Amino acid sequence: MRRESDLKAFLAHLPLFEGLRREELARLAAGATPRRLRRGETLFREGEPSTGFFAVVHGRIAITARSARGVERVTEIIGAGRSFGEAILFLDKPYIVGAKALVDSLVLHLAKQTLLAELERNPGFARRIIAALSAKLHATVRELDTYALGSGEQRFAAWLLRSVSPAGEGAASVTLPAAKRAVASKLNLSAEHLSRILRHLSAQGLIRVQGRTVDIPDLARLRELVPS
Repeated sequence: MRRESDLKAFLAHLPLFEGLRREELARLAAGATPRRLRRGETLFREGEPSTGFFAVVHGRIAITARSARGVERVTEIIGAGRSFGEAILFLDKPYIVGAKALVDSLVLHLAKQTLLAELERNPGFARRIIAALSAKLHATVRELDTYALGSGEQRFAAWLLRSVSPAGEGAASVTLPAAKRAVASKLNLSAEHLSRILRHLSAQGLIRVQGRTVDIPDLARLRELVPS
């Protein structure tokens, strides 16, 4: 991302910024700084101050949290074209999670003061931010519903089904956003437990696994695993 035009084009396709005028995108681009991360490199740590929010240009970023025993687990995986860190920015509090690159990645840091200045200038943009944060809150509630399911197999099935169209019928395919170990951590499973789940679901004919691709021959059958 070498030119300002490339930066503005990328920002224009972020859900937060869709529909903004050229001059508005130019102001936001002026407060954006690219950062390249190697696989495993830390973007920020729990307890560090928030100075803005981030958007993934390419690669995958893992959001991590530590348990009371100090065990780190992945709580979310952010792929290209998605932003994160917006909510904590408005609280004036340090990060309660960490973030690191799962693969070589390029992210944009959008400075807090740039975003706040645009919110002051543009009420429509403020409404868009509120809507985006509300959608993320709704997604978090759905995540919590998944974690409340009894078995690891049910949690994994529910996670797969959320990755396809809710009204989808017939067959579907889901590409795992990261290595199986990271997906297992996100679902509060061990890597070994997830491997057993994959083998069991495959033996039942509910899924077929090829690398990071999970084929679902019959969505209706998989839905029967998940309590309504």
